[in-house]
Amino acid sequence: MLAATLWIAPLLGCALNQTADRDVANAIARYERAEAGEAYARGTRPVARGSTPRPGAPRAPEAGSEPAARRSLRDYIVLALEQNPAIKAAAEVARMRAARVPQVTALPDPLLMTRTLPEPVRTAEGDNYFTLGVQQRFPVPEKLDRAGRVALQDARMAIEDLRRQRLNVIADVKRAYFRIYIIDRTIEIDRTNQDLLRGLIDAARAQVASGRRRQDDVLRAQVELSSLESQLVELRQQRQTTAAMLNRVVNSPPGTPVPASGEYDVRSVDLRLDTLLAAAAEHNPDLQRLEQQLERDRHGVELAKLAYWPDFMLGFEWMYMRPRAAFVPPPNPQTGLVPPVSRLSEAGTDSWAITLGVNIPLWIEKIEAGIREANSRRLATQHEHAAAKSRVNFEIEDALARVLAQRELAAIFKDTIIPQAQQAYEVSRASYSAGASEFLFVIDNWQKWLMFTIQYHRAVGELERGVAELEAAVGQSLSDAGGES
Repeated sequence: MLAATLWIAPLLGCALNQTADRDVANAIARYERAEAGEAYARGTRPVARGSTPRPGAPRAPEAGSEPAARRSLRDYIVLALEQNPAIKAAAEVARMRAARVPQVTALPDPLLMTRTLPEPVRTAEGDNYFTLGVQQRFPVPEKLDRAGRVALQDARMAIEDLRRQRLNVIADVKRAYFRIYIIDRTIEIDRTNQDLLRGLIDAARAQVASGRRRQDDVLRAQVELSSLESQLVELRQQRQTTAAMLNRVVNSPPGTPVPASGEYDVRSVDLRLDTLLAAAAEHNPDLQRLEQQLERDRHGVELAKLAYWPDFMLGFEWMYMRPRAAFVPPPNPQTGLVPPVSRLSEAGTDSWAITLGVNIPLWIEKIEAGIREANSRRLATQHEHAAAKSRVNFEIEDALARVLAQRELAAIFKDTIIPQAQQAYEVSRASYSAGASEFLFVIDNWQKWLMFTIQYHRAVGELERGVAELEAAVGQSLSDAGGES
């Protein structure tokens, strides 16, 4: 057994060390590739400026919002994955856990011992004043192997924590980015409609000047114009807050300008619940982490059972012998001769010894308690995995329902409601100019057109925010999960 430990323990430790280092290094290298986050931006479809419906004539873009100065969603995702400090911290935790493997698979440190005697022990070889010894404990090889596998599973769990952190950062980027998209489109529409309202005010004033309309038509239009201005103040504050959130996620300095986002068309998706649930079972980092944890706990149970096996101790001792004068007996009184004596003590030859020991696993109650603890930990992980699976399935089903609903809403607004609202507004305005309609109908139709257009862009933005949550729950992008057509 002792000889087997001497040969097997170093080999087991080297193999597990290499496995842990390779797993962590491969994971980090894979995540650090530039295209690692591109898949999460593939489903978004930028469209040409002005190609989506909005009331009024398009306004000129503001300074800093031109496409040349604009960062795409992919740019922000890549920047966040490169700079986010939480991701860097998770990577270091994975490296830290990998460095734990060689520590637990190595043999315990040898023990160096000395013994100094105030009064020497007299032997035939001489006087023994000092003893120097060294001892090495040799656990059963399987103990080192199980401890190493527990540490290896900890490293693999840290890799899944790193992947979860990356997915959370990507989702945070997309949530903030498309919140800014909704705000930018709403601001643009409100500003465009300010120009439209000013045109209505001029038309109303012309009607009042001709005596065909009352002054309250002009006042009603001015109230609506002031209401738009107050909405713009709130929207600018919301954009500043959301931009600060985006800068935090990508680890940019506070106050870094966030250019206006581009325009996006409705995402084309082909999502099936069973496909997404199957992908989550294989790729969701929370579930994968718990599976690695369950494997770790299985090794932990076996390690606890190995406490019944004793550890062996091998040692070597060297005993220093101090020379002393040989004993000379007196002459024999009858013969007058001095009897012969051994003179070995004059040389003081040092002596040595090999020691062998074993610990006795005597306290059975302690060992059994450790086994019960390990079993309870394994069962707790099983229940935690079941609970996490139910939670992930709910998150996927909930996010999928919201994504499909927002996509359907966006399509209805774009293809049906907005064209009808625009036509109703144009007809009522023409009728008002001809003196055949009331100004209240014009304002009401204009408000509906404005509201429906804003709701269209909100549906597009919320669709993408729902996709971000769906991808975080599945554990991979929809393009990789086969959820895009």
